[in-house]
Amino acid sequence: MGSKGANKHFDYNLIKVLDAVISAGNATKASKRLSVTPAAISLALSRLQSFYQQELFVRSKDGLVPTAKALEIHQAFRQAMALVNDTFVPEETSTRSQKITVLGSEIAENYYLSQLYEDDIFERFSLRHFSARNIHKDTLKEHLIVGDCDLVISPDTIIEPGIENQLIDSFKNFVCICSADNLLGELSQLTLHSFYSARHAVYQSGIFSPIMINDDDLHEKNDEYKGYRVKGYRSDSISGIISIVERTSLIAILPLKLALFYKNQRRYAIKMVQPPPELVFKPLNVYASWNNKSSKKQDVKELVDMLHTLSSFRR
Repeated sequence: MGSKGANKHFDYNLIKVLDAVISAGNATKASKRLSVTPAAISLALSRLQSFYQQELFVRSKDGLVPTAKALEIHQAFRQAMALVNDTFVPEETSTRSQKITVLGSEIAENYYLSQLYEDDIFERFSLRHFSARNIHKDTLKEHLIVGDCDLVISPDTIIEPGIENQLIDSFKNFVCICSADNLLGELSQLTLHSFYSARHAVYQSGIFSPIMINDDDLHEKNDEYKGYRVKGYRSDSISGIISIVERTSLIAILPLKLALFYKNQRRYAIKMVQPPPELVFKPLNVYASWNNKSSKKQDVKELVDMLHTLSSFRR
């Protein structure tokens, strides 16, 4: 695709196109943002692809999905754009960025908030994330009602008049992870014997939250075999779980999207193996909840839409 020395003819307007496509979520929205046709966006992406050997986008039923290489390039482009923007004299303004307080887990902070690609998100909003670990759902509801926080990101909806909930993600596919030098990593799929013979690292976000993957849900109700994992390590830190797995013989079950993120983006030395076919996993949903009577409702809704768009990139 690419050729040596091709960068001499690089059109720097393509930076804006890549940024708009990833920030907006798809080519159609990007075309509206840049006031051009979708065909022009497609042509620009093709031109951009010609400068790189690795694929930048893959097609799915939901449209174009950026690859890890595209996200890496986008991050570099954003840094360059920020340097250029810093050379301009800022306009005087009497308005301050809107403060949005978020209560959520480590996954909310590391997987969602850290991956926001909107250029000016941290200029328009002052985001403050605090851990919801060991906070009961009734307490989270109270925080929203009295205005102590503006947004809750959790695996549960908050049922209360005036509280709005929106599904922002659903983990439906799961894998087992192990260290890169674990012999189990040579397998394409684990057997029940190898799965239950290994010791497991399990994630639990807090004393009020169940283990991410509950053993009681791993088998069909009419299944004669009922197994329980030997838990060698528990943690409320997803990074801690993966770090332990990376350095020991422990294995863990994770949603596929999380495993790919920590392997490809965070560069953890782990391998992914399919779990035994006898196991059945229930989808794990992630919800955003906010107070519909809050004066920050529109800003919070915009942030939630960004998080939902971000999750749609990772199928």
